[in-house]
Amino acid sequence: MRKFRTMTTVAMFSLLLGLGACNMYVVDFENKLPDGSVLAPKDDLSAEPPEPLEPLEGSQTIAFMDSTTAQLEGCRVITGMRLSHIGKFDDGLTKLRNTAVRINANRIIPLRFVESPVTGAPHHFSAKMVRCPDPTPEVQNG
Repeated sequence: MRKFRTMTTVAMFSLLLGLGACNMYVVDFENKLPDGSVLAPKDDLSAEPPEPLEPLEGSQTIAFMDSTTAQLEGCRVITGMRLSHIGKFDDGLTKLRNTAVRINANRIIPLRFVESPVTGAPHHFSAKMVRCPDPTPEVQNG
């Protein structure tokens, strides 16, 4: 009986402590609350959508390839990259290609691309940036 009473006391104390420690935010949609009330910040619905990204020069030549072909062609991995982008999926691909141009990669191996079906949710990109040898033969001196 003593154990039951101790456990009940501890449970009640934990419950009261848990309920007393939480913060409650109220969203006042109709502006009916008096001044001085603690309110959650309202979402700014007048935000303009971001402008589309401009592709860098040479980013259209960046191609996608699979890892087996990259190994067979003698490509070397420069870096792995993860990117989350809010906006159009195509803008995320443009951002990925622009990054490849900046780090001097000429191929991208897509590991995982997730297009979010919800508007305003981020799209996720995971890829390896690789540099492959130029397929044109080198001119020999002499």
